[in-house]
Amino acid sequence: MIINNSIIALKKSLTPISFCESDGIETTISYSELFDNAVKLLGGLQNQGLKKNDLLVLQLKSVQAQITASWAAMLGGIIFSILPIAQDEKSRASLKSVLNTMESATVLTDLHGLSTVKGIKALMYPVLINSEAGLIENCLESDPAMIQFTSGTTNKAKGALLSQKNLYEGGLASSIVVRKGVTERYLSWLPLSHCFGFVGYHLVPLVNDFPQYLIHPMVFIKNPISWLEKLSKFGTTMTGAALFGLELLLNTGIKPHSPIDLSNVYICFCGGEDVNPNTLRNFEEAALSLGWQKNTLKPAYGLSETTMGVSYTPIGQSFRVEHFLSDNLQIGHKLFFCDPDEDTISRVSVGVLDECNQVVIRNLQGNDLPPEYLGLVHIKGTNVMQGYYHDDAATNQVIDDKGFFNTGDLGFFHQGWLTIYGRYKDIVIVNGQNYLVNDLERTAQSKITNGKLVIVQVKDKTSEKNLLVIFSDSNDLDLLVDAAKEIKKTWQISIDFGVLIDEIPKNSSGKTDRLTLAVNWEKGLFENKAHSLGPEVDQEIDSSCLELAQIWSQILKIPLSQIGSDSHFINDLGGDSLYFSDLIGHLERKYQKEYDFESFRNNLTLAEMNDFLNQN
Repeated sequence: MIINNSIIALKKSLTPISFCESDGIETTISYSELFDNAVKLLGGLQNQGLKKNDLLVLQLKSVQAQITASWAAMLGGIIFSILPIAQDEKSRASLKSVLNTMESATVLTDLHGLSTVKGIKALMYPVLINSEAGLIENCLESDPAMIQFTSGTTNKAKGALLSQKNLYEGGLASSIVVRKGVTERYLSWLPLSHCFGFVGYHLVPLVNDFPQYLIHPMVFIKNPISWLEKLSKFGTTMTGAALFGLELLLNTGIKPHSPIDLSNVYICFCGGEDVNPNTLRNFEEAALSLGWQKNTLKPAYGLSETTMGVSYTPIGQSFRVEHFLSDNLQIGHKLFFCDPDEDTISRVSVGVLDECNQVVIRNLQGNDLPPEYLGLVHIKGTNVMQGYYHDDAATNQVIDDKGFFNTGDLGFFHQGWLTIYGRYKDIVIVNGQNYLVNDLERTAQSKITNGKLVIVQVKDKTSEKNLLVIFSDSNDLDLLVDAAKEIKKTWQISIDFGVLIDEIPKNSSGKTDRLTLAVNWEKGLFENKAHSLGPEVDQEIDSSCLELAQIWSQILKIPLSQIGSDSHFINDLGGDSLYFSDLIGHLERKYQKEYDFESFRNNLTLAEMNDFLNQN
């Protein structure tokens, strides 16, 4: 089966699909109407010369336009990729990186400014949507359909090439939670540029001919409570949330006994860079008075390379937290499970496997390990990508001759459930974006003249949050501070702590032993050696800017001491598009006005933004 078969099967379906755009305007059409619109758009694309296996990048602000264009591309055999709107420096750099990877790609957009950018071949969505019907192509299971770019700012964009069958299997695999004889109702505010949003909450109801309601992420960012309100109004049974969304909602505050009924919600999958049990418990406790059923939140695990799904917390069971001893924790060694105490390490399990894949845990030599042993997670199945687009070298590094994909994640099986311990190498994840650790270390090493360093992502034992730490055998703390500042300047991310150690540990292969450093951090062995590397600013904040600085500090989750009047929200403090959307939503609620990115494009230092807000 291929995803196109599922789309064509809906050409006469009266099942509704609803859209809520960033301005709050809602539209409901049938799948049949969506199909007709997609075929018309396909005709417009074909009239512009696009044909099967051509490349199409979607830069569309409208949620309805994103879905219509994705259907048109799939029906025409056009390989498409949905990318976040290039509105800030990071996302524009990401778009440029993608277009460099996808040579001769055409951009389809509903933003007039993008069509004038030099070097970009852009077509305007509004011009093509009313074209004559196009020709639906015959596609095979192996035909490429979509390139899902891994979110990140590494030097070279990596796109997972997903076939027609991959997309169908992605939609089908997550259907395992569908109740027999029940018409499930899906609602999501997750971005369609992410596999969690597109596959989990568009393709799954598509494959099953279920009603769905897709909300622009900005609607949620501006007013997190709107998600709960729409869950209630739509009678939602299936939804999902990234961890940051639950935290944002908790920070906003859930009013008990408000006129919101969440009793219909059957499943809310929760994914993201890290599953924090404290956040899950706090959210469910806060939502109980609104009819939320306990154990509705279901931690899950998936990647772009696996068309989203790998494992999920079983229906009818609460999420599980695994506790194990930190002593002698090594890859290829058995874990010793126990009750939680000060000396244990804890991780949230991500559940049982989807039916479309198999997972094995391997040691560094590539040998399979039994349950309860820590090793690298490898996945094989009909959901696994064909490879990275135009990057055979990267593909060969992660997919072996038997078709197993090496995720780079450390994990283990215990009592039939999969648990992810953390990343093993190459990549750290900050605010949902991927960074090659070698890139960060290369930048930092330029400031360390009398020693070596290693950057490790660790977990704070109290808050369960991820932190970045520089370990160095240098004896000069000032050099660590300079290294952290250089990373902030180059990559716009913060190093949280620096630790001076006598010797950087090596594993049996002679490579840096990041795992030992991360484990010893969680055991508290560096508690008296850790130095905060948050850069202090050279100036005090002008009193007129203090209130805005406090808002920045809250949103960016950084100390007020790191913010000065001349601090730039993006360049100096790492405020990416997600943080900026959160900021706009906060300011709109505070000042009861509507803002957009263009309003702030030339007002991104603290003082400039403060003056702009006071004048407008």
